[in-house]
Amino acid sequence: MPLLVRVDDEKRMIFVHGEGIVTDRDLLEYVQEYLSDPELRRYHELFDLTEADLQDVTYGGLSSVASAAAATDSGGDPVKIAILVSQVLGLGLSRMYQTLREVKGGRRLTRVFQDRRECMEWLELPS
Repeated sequence: MPLLVRVDDEKRMIFVHGEGIVTDRDLLEYVQEYLSDPELRRYHELFDLTEADLQDVTYGGLSSVASAAAATDSGGDPVKIAILVSQVLGLGLSRMYQTLREVKGGRRLTRVFQDRRECMEWLELPS
């Protein structure tokens, strides 16, 4: 899978690094594998897609991923999702996902960044 995932229990973070071609299926598999765990649902997420090719991600796929992900949100403490992108296509797709997630009832705080420093500050992580 072109999504490399590392869970940091101490920081309560899930770090996702996209490499190569990322598809709708990759994103949906991530949600099914990691967010099905009730404990991991409470972890913040950092999606670093600066090295990912998002050309194969579709609106329909994003909508399915957003529905599946929003269904895992709990009403507890606010959880943050940061999406770091480097290209215009990635920025547009990430913003679309952010909107779809909110429309489908997602409660996590989701922000899209092109600047790594700003992203890390928002997550309260060291650069």
